[in-house]
Amino acid sequence: MRESRYLLRFDDICPTMNWDTWAAIERVLVRHDLRPILAVIPDNQDPKLMLAPPAPDFWDRVRRWQAMGYTIGLHGYQHVYVNHHRGLLKLTPHSEFSGLSFTEQELKIRQGLAIFAEQGVRAELFVAPSHSFDRTTLEVLHRHGLTVISDGPWAWPHLDRGRMFWVPQQLWSFAPRPAGIWTVCLHPNDWKDKGLARFEQQVAQFAPRITDLAQVSRTYAGRQLTVRDRINAQIGFLWRHRAIPFLKRWLKRRGSPGVQAQ
Repeated sequence: MRESRYLLRFDDICPTMNWDTWAAIERVLVRHDLRPILAVIPDNQDPKLMLAPPAPDFWDRVRRWQAMGYTIGLHGYQHVYVNHHRGLLKLTPHSEFSGLSFTEQELKIRQGLAIFAEQGVRAELFVAPSHSFDRTTLEVLHRHGLTVISDGPWAWPHLDRGRMFWVPQQLWSFAPRPAGIWTVCLHPNDWKDKGLARFEQQVAQFAPRITDLAQVSRTYAGRQLTVRDRINAQIGFLWRHRAIPFLKRWLKRRGSPGVQAQ
């Protein structure tokens, strides 16, 4: 499968999410027979994600999604940031996990998994809120049997030395990419009509190349990280997080409309 393939990931799935928007999204998913990753918060306490009255049948919906082949991810515990530790990937300045002790992180992971188990839901991978986690997080996850993580800048999935399987997540919107597995992370709670229309249009365009985690896991199980992976990831990181912001600032000073990050 040496071509570009895409995974869909939706973050911040919780009882108080924007259900009207989600209903429209789910119709698109069903129409194209897509099975995305859904990052579910076990016990949401983030007021920014309290956008609607709690859905009384929330866990029924989660169980139905999992039965439909959607991948259910453990999206932290309460989605509450407790410090400004940037974690391994250094993408954001706040975290629910990174920088905490093993005991503190283990308690959160254990409580989150207990909620899933009580609701008859299987956690199939881990999705860290704001991409912030550290090596302690990985150790805790491995000890609890959760050995798949959705994050990282590489083009291809790989198994690390600690036997964690990394499924990279590099995009926040669809864009043409070279050969690789490209996870598109979406936060649809604040989408309006324009955002939904754009999503539907892009899914129609990219649907033939959208895959699911089950297929990716079968294809790349046991694959090791290569030197080429590391070099390409570093180049991509520098372009997206250094060169493009610099160009935007430079063009803004010159009065130009700017460039779009890909």
